[in-house]
Amino acid sequence: MQKQLKTFTESKQFQIFFIGIILLSGVIVGLDSYPKISDEYGTILHSLDNIILGLFVFEICLKLTSFWPRVHEFFKDGWNVFDFIIVGACFLPFDGQSIIVLRLLRVLRIVRLVGTIPELKLIVNTLLKSIPSLGYIGILLFILFYIYACLGTFLFRENDPIHFESLHISLLSLFRVATLEDWTDIMYTAIYGCQNYGYSGVEDLCKNSQAFSFLGWFYFVSFVLLATFIFFNLFIGVIISNMEDIKEKERLRLDPDLARLGKSDPDIKMLLNKIKKDMLLLEAHISVLENVEERRLKDNR
Repeated sequence: MQKQLKTFTESKQFQIFFIGIILLSGVIVGLDSYPKISDEYGTILHSLDNIILGLFVFEICLKLTSFWPRVHEFFKDGWNVFDFIIVGACFLPFDGQSIIVLRLLRVLRIVRLVGTIPELKLIVNTLLKSIPSLGYIGILLFILFYIYACLGTFLFRENDPIHFESLHISLLSLFRVATLEDWTDIMYTAIYGCQNYGYSGVEDLCKNSQAFSFLGWFYFVSFVLLATFIFFNLFIGVIISNMEDIKEKERLRLDPDLARLGKSDPDIKMLLNKIKKDMLLLEAHISVLENVEERRLKDNR
């Protein structure tokens, strides 16, 4: 009975049904944010919200029952814990100013969609796993920002006080440069001087115009190349690498035989992967040959 119940709760139809319920919950929360709709249809919306909450409770009860008597295994999955907390917290007494907490919990119920759709779950798990590596890259990126901010403050403070007056303003300006948001305006101010570019209407701030023709473009172009094209690609590379690792672990989890082979002999695992790729290639060739044969028979007719 419990095995059948677990199969039912993990079935595609069950997941699709509750994906629809989660989306409906999100639509109701969105509609309730409009005062006019809330005043006119508030009773209907709240009734639907209570029905949806009851369905969520029913879903969690089914899942808990499918794990009985080893209920603790249900809470080994972080997404199950998240679902349990979000749904359970909706039954806490909220009144007065704390009603905003209840509304926040209603919004957070939409996040359950991530744990329901495997593809979204994979992306979030990848991001969580990438945090340590991304942290080290972030430290390197901050060092780069700090060095360039110090140099920019020393070099361009007199010429461009709006963007390089102090260290923290320089850091903010470099963040703008890294996002490529009109970064050439800042560069041209350094290249041509504030008297010739960038200070139209605020000429009184341009007290000591200096043109850094070579140094200006070298400073900004080198920073854009390092910060935007190299470091940001490192972020992407780490995330893609971790995504491949998670996909491989999930594949091994779903294929116990492959997992045992992988643990006992890596060469066998590589050979098995090669065989699977060759089989896919062979199936593609067979499909092409079948299409050619069908065309030949049609031509003969």
